[in-house]
Amino acid sequence: MIAKKYEKDTESKILEAARRVFIQKGLDGARMQEIADEAGINKALLHYYFRSKDKLFMKIFIVEFGNFFPRLIPVMLSKDMDIDRKIRHFVDGYIELFLKNPFLPAFVIREINRNPNLFKEFVKESGVDIKMLNSILTTLSDELGLAQREIMHLLVTLVSSCIFPFAGKPIIEGVLFDGNEKEYRKFLEERKIYVAEFAINYIKHNTKNK
Repeated sequence: MIAKKYEKDTESKILEAARRVFIQKGLDGARMQEIADEAGINKALLHYYFRSKDKLFMKIFIVEFGNFFPRLIPVMLSKDMDIDRKIRHFVDGYIELFLKNPFLPAFVIREINRNPNLFKEFVKESGVDIKMLNSILTTLSDELGLAQREIMHLLVTLVSSCIFPFAGKPIIEGVLFDGNEKEYRKFLEERKIYVAEFAINYIKHNTKNK
């Protein structure tokens, strides 16, 4: 029992250390030795728990995705929240996820391009029921009077709008804000409002014209 608790505590310590190093150095810039040093363990012990940097990252992704997505589902299926609140919650949740783990988008895009089935594996490992996605589409379609295909486009647009400022950080921070990280982070916070309002106005326009 003590051994299991020690292993769990050690793994948690490694995951927190890896998250800090990934945020500071990025996925490509991070080194396993740096993560071991940050966690206060030797590299051999780190490799005992996680054989490679990518496996360590995948574990972080699964944990974060598993924490985030189940919280989103009840909101999107709720009959007590109007669509404006649902959209704002959706956008705020995604951007907060990436603010906490800014290395996630670039890694996910790279790995999914390398292995298109990887996202399904991520979802499965995180315990998310894919059928719930269909329930969300059906619920929003009925609520808004829009076709499910329109809802798909809307959700993909929302996710893309949240992800790109992180995946495109070198362009946005480096070019638009001349490397000013403070202004870049301010821009990311502003995205929560801008993206949500854009989607809400789109919905109002399209439902009014039905």
